[in-house]
Amino acid sequence: IISEKRIRIKIVKEKGLDEANIKIHFYSRQNYENIHNISGITYNLDNAGNVTTTKLEKSSIFTKPINNKVSEISFTMPDVKVGSVIEFKYTDTKKSIAAIDDWYFQDDIPTRLSIYKILIPSVFRFTTQTLTYQTVDFKTEAVIDNLLYKGSIISSQSESRIYTLKNIVALHKEPFMGAEKDYLQRIVCQLSRIDYPNGSVEEVRSTWPKLTEDLLKDEDFGLQLKKNLPHTKSLDDSLKLVSGDFNKMVLVYDYVRRNMNWNGSENIYSSQGIKSAWDKKSGSNAELNFVLIDLLRDAGLKAFPMLVSTRDNGSVNTLYPFLEQFNNTMTCVFIGDQKYFLNAADKYNPAYLVPYDVLDNNGFIVDEANGGWVQLLNKKENWKSIVSFNAEITPDALMQGSATIYNYGYAKNPRVKKWEEDKKSFEDYFTKDFTGLKIKNLEVKNCDIDTLPLQEKMDFSLPVNASGEYNYFTINLFQGLEKNPFIADERQTDIDFNYPQSYTLVGRVSIPDGYEFDELPHNISMIMPDTSIVLRRLLQADSSSIQFRINLDFSKTFYSAADYPLLQEFYKKLFNTLNEQIVIKKKKINA
Repeated sequence: IISEKRIRIKIVKEKGLDEANIKIHFYSRQNYENIHNISGITYNLDNAGNVTTTKLEKSSIFTKPINNKVSEISFTMPDVKVGSVIEFKYTDTKKSIAAIDDWYFQDDIPTRLSIYKILIPSVFRFTTQTLTYQTVDFKTEAVIDNLLYKGSIISSQSESRIYTLKNIVALHKEPFMGAEKDYLQRIVCQLSRIDYPNGSVEEVRSTWPKLTEDLLKDEDFGLQLKKNLPHTKSLDDSLKLVSGDFNKMVLVYDYVRRNMNWNGSENIYSSQGIKSAWDKKSGSNAELNFVLIDLLRDAGLKAFPMLVSTRDNGSVNTLYPFLEQFNNTMTCVFIGDQKYFLNAADKYNPAYLVPYDVLDNNGFIVDEANGGWVQLLNKKENWKSIVSFNAEITPDALMQGSATIYNYGYAKNPRVKKWEEDKKSFEDYFTKDFTGLKIKNLEVKNCDIDTLPLQEKMDFSLPVNASGEYNYFTINLFQGLEKNPFIADERQTDIDFNYPQSYTLVGRVSIPDGYEFDELPHNISMIMPDTSIVLRRLLQADSSSIQFRINLDFSKTFYSAADYPLLQEFYKKLFNTLNEQIVIKKKKINA
């Protein structure tokens, strides 16, 4: 497959100067893919209004390996400034007749014109999806072409397809959106069949069973599961002490997570083989999951590889056998009527939780007898956070006290990961949105106990606002709900929270002698019209302290972009309520 690409960009703002830094990744293993014929030119206007040109020098083009499969070509376009037009071209040649890259009409900057031309010889049958919401101008015509077949030149009729799209808006990253790829307008092609001149026909991943058959015969996939890994005595001895398939699964899963490390490589295939990964105690995500499947099967469990697309890679299409839409291999275990979805490369996700980065997508189990599609749904677990703190306001305008935070389910994993990988900066979770907040005596418990919530205990101090006779303070602390994420007036993408959420804040704040509460915020209930979000706030004060309880529950996980105006309006009121200040003032002294 030979692809010739030409890109022209006008730099209209200072922040657009980075568009001149070009990076092209390609699959370099065994010279499978080659990027060549690179050229570039920068156009500028001089003081007289004449067009000047500066060519990209060959010496400014650099190639470096990223890993054992992928390399990168990089260059910076010369003499670029605001007002410049840059243009670069290159040819991409692959040793393949099937791997046509997706064509993206849309980008993170506005596109005035995008044209995709493809010439397909008649012997090839491609399944094509046009995933756009704008109207694409599509033209096709027959072209007589010559093909080399078994040493002979034969005349063949090819099909020329031309897709054109104009005036495409930029797609920007928005809070709580899914994968960017799912929203970009694009063309997707995959080879499904070859009709040879001699009349024979070759099916190429034309069905999911055919794809399963091919994968199970692949040396870097199915055949890896037939390797016999040497057992460790500690694992075998531990398995003798547990009963029940679920407990065996958890034991093996935890053993792999504790004793092997993910090397950062993400693919559906093994690159070095599971025996090498087992010996090194390190491997790609696929290799770690192949090791897990091997050990689970040896323990008598029904375990299978499962192709998935992670959250940043996008949703999958279950209708067409597009292998390229998957970027990860995980593990599926059958126990009775239950299916458990495991990722041996994730040290922090317990066996009972669907891994966050594939939640609400579909996975494809690769097995001839038990294979097929499965929905990776979260049926009962949520993000649950409970915050309890007791504090006092000092006469010198400081809130100080102690807090305990419990994180359950999906709220636990990211904090455990942060704590285990960077304990020194863990306090950022609490201090990043508060000026002057200080944490000390921090204790973190239950990181390694999947059945218990993460517990964080600490002492804290925080300056409160003071103005004349008045002090102001907030009780909206340690929940991660300090800033409203939905402040943009418009939104292009859907809102996906992934899981139900539950927040509880309880506590008590004492005020210093000589002060009294000014008018207190009201007790309040706020409910979305569809009851999907509910806030309840209860406050009770006496002469020396205020007690509070706030409950915020999200029962719905997905809102369409069309729901955004209503959601945005609710969020505005929600965060105004959460951040409402409690005011105290000095008591007046009677003469």
